[in-house]
Amino acid sequence: MEQNNNGLTKTKKKVAAIFTIIYIGMIVFIGVLAHLRGLSNIVDIYLINIGIDVVGLFMGYVLFISCLIDVQKSGSNLRYLLALLNAAALGLFADACSWLLDGVPELRAFNILDNTIYYMCAPLEAYSFWLYTMTYLKVNKGIVRKLGHISRFGLFIAMAVRILNIFNGIYFTVDEMGVYHRSSTYAVSMIYVFFTALAALVSVILERKQLESYQIATFAIYVVAPLSMALVTIGIYGLSPTPATIMLVVLLMYCVLNVSQGRRQAVADRDLSLASDIQENSLPKIFPYMPEREEFDLFASMTPAKEVGGDFYDFFMVDDDHIALVMADVSGKGIPAALFMMVSRTLIKNRVQAGDSPAMALTNVNEQLCEGNKAGLFVTIWLAVIDLPTGKGIAANAGHEHPVLKKANGDFELVIYRHSPAVATMEGIKFKEHEFQLEPGDKLFVYTDGVTEATNIEDELFGEKRLVEALNSNKDASPEDILSTVKEHIDSFVKDAEQFDDITMLCMEYTS
Repeated sequence: MEQNNNGLTKTKKKVAAIFTIIYIGMIVFIGVLAHLRGLSNIVDIYLINIGIDVVGLFMGYVLFISCLIDVQKSGSNLRYLLALLNAAALGLFADACSWLLDGVPELRAFNILDNTIYYMCAPLEAYSFWLYTMTYLKVNKGIVRKLGHISRFGLFIAMAVRILNIFNGIYFTVDEMGVYHRSSTYAVSMIYVFFTALAALVSVILERKQLESYQIATFAIYVVAPLSMALVTIGIYGLSPTPATIMLVVLLMYCVLNVSQGRRQAVADRDLSLASDIQENSLPKIFPYMPEREEFDLFASMTPAKEVGGDFYDFFMVDDDHIALVMADVSGKGIPAALFMMVSRTLIKNRVQAGDSPAMALTNVNEQLCEGNKAGLFVTIWLAVIDLPTGKGIAANAGHEHPVLKKANGDFELVIYRHSPAVATMEGIKFKEHEFQLEPGDKLFVYTDGVTEATNIEDELFGEKRLVEALNSNKDASPEDILSTVKEHIDSFVKDAEQFDDITMLCMEYTS
């Protein structure tokens, strides 16, 4: 996806344009409604509330655009923050309209609808805050996961009761004169909001070891400030600062949790981005590879995670008759892993082109990488050399994922056998190798654990079973299309969950 200098992708520019129209439309609608009602016919305290709501909408719009531009926010983290922001903006809009519609008999039905929407905003804001907190903490296990299930179930109940309120007036009513009245059970409408907000705060406290004190304080302020304001005004009709308070603390939360990372974080992010570019661009990317050769067709890809990882693939001709395939994954993340990856790739290629068999190449590379490996990094490697005239291959697997093989008239199946240890774990390892035979029409697929360990928001892994199913869903396609199909299946499974590991794949078809 192309990115412009101002930090907005084409997709984000479209989103910005759409929501610019929406936010401006809400503000203009409030102005027109106020004009039709007549300012002299509106109670002074109502005008104060409407003014606060309009200022809050302007603030929300600026914050919305800031979130889109912010390169530190992406994926579900950005999605849930924007959901929280837009729910708060809708609450401001509905609140302003409710004051303008109050006491107008002809608009009683609109008043009921508007207040129903207003009441729905509170649980939506609370649940969006919960989701944003969980993605910020990157946690979804134990008691936190149970609280999430309760919060999700409670949201449906809270929304359903608000819809039923139209018929039974459990929270509010609008009389025949168009005047809004709170019911005696109004306070019950805040139970879900209080529970979800406090559950998020409990999760923050449980995960406090991974947070700075200012981050904990910021989450606490988001919970305490709106709830305190709601408690103060719960028995006061005619004053509604809670929606504006929510918008204000969302702004505070954004500033403290993101902007306060400061220049040092920005420089670190830039350096990681540069390292990621160097890592990605060091891999072979010219396809088709050697189109003049009729014996094979291959395609490889790496979809990097936000943080620099150590995945790499490689393929090269050893001589006129032999091709080498490499798939590897360095332990750890960041610049050290990227550097270790580049050194490993170079050593492997040098040893194979020097005439080493796959097992001997890994043995020699292991000895070299163990020297001075103070960082304690290691690398899992699948390495194969294939004789193109005959299809005979020799492979060595050093702790890497099981390859997947498709015979010409069959399905993709995992090739499971005992692996050798990973490279650079200890000196003196003797690596094992095994032979395999490719026939015309056979396909070989290798990958890193970023494929099988791709995780959705429910902490479920994509796994080997789903991988094989994805491969067989388009098994007769070209290697490039097969990789595209697998990536589509992974994206469909993961959805909005953030990608934490590189997704690296290679597929080769032996044609003759």
